[in-house]
Amino acid sequence: MRIILTLICLALLQGNAAFGATQSALHQRCVAAIAASGQPANMKALKETTIPMGESGFLFQFAAADGTFTCQICDDGNPAVHACGSIGLELSFRPKDGELQKLPAELDKKCTYFLQKEVKPRASSEFIDHAIVSRIHVTPDHSDKSWVYQMELDGNPYRCVIRKSDGNFRVESRKGDEWRPIAGGVLF
Repeated sequence: MRIILTLICLALLQGNAAFGATQSALHQRCVAAIAASGQPANMKALKETTIPMGESGFLFQFAAADGTFTCQICDDGNPAVHACGSIGLELSFRPKDGELQKLPAELDKKCTYFLQKEVKPRASSEFIDHAIVSRIHVTPDHSDKSWVYQMELDGNPYRCVIRKSDGNFRVESRKGDEWRPIAGGVLF
């Protein structure tokens, strides 16, 4: 009986260590997104709150006197996790006395998500087809007005264009010399 209890305790400790490593990696993605957001933030001065969301997601809040960053993220790179509804974190900032602002974050990952969503079999019930995602190659090619990601999947060219002014995006496939939209919407 003692051996069984010891084995159960060891399994729980290993599970907690893996959970902690995942949480830490996702936290670092949020910190990097905040730093890249263009919104001024002193990360060392922010008060952090972590809220677990299901088996593989977290809501991280980073509060300061002038406002709060909120980062919602899931372990979207792990094929064993089936609870993620998309790829790429959601980042927002609420000024102390202002309206919530969605901020651009991990746009390359979001473009990858929308491309794989359009090319995966329609009968698939998975939100993320990791086999397709692993074959998508993304290269940034930005302009003053848009974030542009050139993408390639199995030798076929695609691109994702996101307007900086309003977050509208489109994913396009190239047929000859012409780009044709296959997906679109608003990212932030």
